Amino acid sequence: MSVLDDANIKRKKLTGRATVIFLVIMFVLTFFSRTINNFTLPKVTYETPANGALIKEVTGTGSVEANITQELYVSSSMKVTGVAVEVGDGVKQGQTLMTLDTSDIESQLEDEQDKYAQKKLQLEELMEAGSPESLMSLDKAVQVARQNVDKAQKNYDSSKVLFEAGAITSISLADAEADLENAKLDYEIAKNNKDKAVNANKRDIESTKLDISMAERKIAELTKEMNMSIVTAPCDGVVTELYYSEGMTANASQPLYRIADTTEGFQFVATVNTSAAAYLESGDGAEITINSLNDKMIQGKVKQIRDNQQQIGVKKDVVIDIPTNGLVGGESGTADFKKNIGSYKTLVSNSAVGRDIIGYFVYVLKERKGPLGNEFYVQKVTVSIGDSDNTKTVVLSGINAMDKVISDSDKPLADGSPVMIAN
Repeated sequence: MSVLDDANIKRKKLTGRATVIFLVIMFVLTFFSRTINNFTLPKVTYETPANGALIKEVTGTGSVEANITQELYVSSSMKVTGVAVEVGDGVKQGQTLMTLDTSDIESQLEDEQDKYAQKKLQLEELMEAGSPESLMSLDKAVQVARQNVDKAQKNYDSSKVLFEAGAITSISLADAEADLENAKLDYEIAKNNKDKAVNANKRDIESTKLDISMAERKIAELTKEMNMSIVTAPCDGVVTELYYSEGMTANASQPLYRIADTTEGFQFVATVNTSAAAYLESGDGAEITINSLNDKMIQGKVKQIRDNQQQIGVKKDVVIDIPTNGLVGGESGTADFKKNIGSYKTLVSNSAVGRDIIGYFVYVLKERKGPLGNEFYVQKVTVSIGDSDNTKTVVLSGINAMDKVISDSDKPLADGSPVMIAN
């Protein structure tokens, strides 16, 4: 073998080795490049859509209130001469709450009694004016007018016979006819005068009776207020409001006090967002945690949902019936509601659903072949959604039960983004 052949053989071996080394290096570089790249890819968690129920969870804070609140108004202004209790005090039925100066009421009562006596006299006069004896003159006028009509009618009938016989002129007949018409007119006037007098008398009597009835109510009211020099508790309870202090003048614009009647049970009033309240209705169950009773839990039922007067349109008050054991009123706490709002075929986690200017979307995990095997990427899919609860959202269209929907990612995603599946 020549030296030239040896050189060719060596060159071929070197070339083969170099090629192998190059391919190995390229493979290693590609492998490590992919491995390094994988560390930079978003790590995602996926789920498949499932059927099930939506459970809406609503939470609201509030406090225990008495079912019934007692209050007392005055109809006339009275000065407060003393206050014997404070807001938050427990009271017993009949216990003194405050004292009032009723001296002005005494004068008002005397005035009303005088008015009442005058109206009674006026009614007696009206009743007398409407008696048959008092109406006798009007009856007499009607009777006379009726007789005059009869006479005029006879005169006209006679004149007509005479005129037809040629015994009197047409002028005489016309005069007799005019007399008859005048007599009839006088008769109608007499009747109207009597009817007007009778009707006016009836109206005056009814009006005076109403005045007397109003005076009686006013006298009863003032008599009641005359006895309010000492204001007492109407029931066992807790004073929740006192609107006047000593020296102030009480009036009809607001009550003297408000007392939570502890004998008639309690309710819990929780405030929730209006949107959350839309899922609740009377009869729904509630679990209430009372802070001051070592987070004691109480079961209750919704009996009413009403506007929150401080935030109308934004908040609702949910009134809940609760047992009364161990409660005194005023305790604060939290009410939790869990409401099954329906069963659905396609549910995904709330975190899976995104929204952009076009609408709602999800990312679906896809797989494709790469240089070193299969790789994963995500596809952005537009979906139509329905209701949701605290964890799940209803998907109405856009995906099926076999799709792998991305529920979580440690980095932002875009349509076509390559990803890694988190362990």
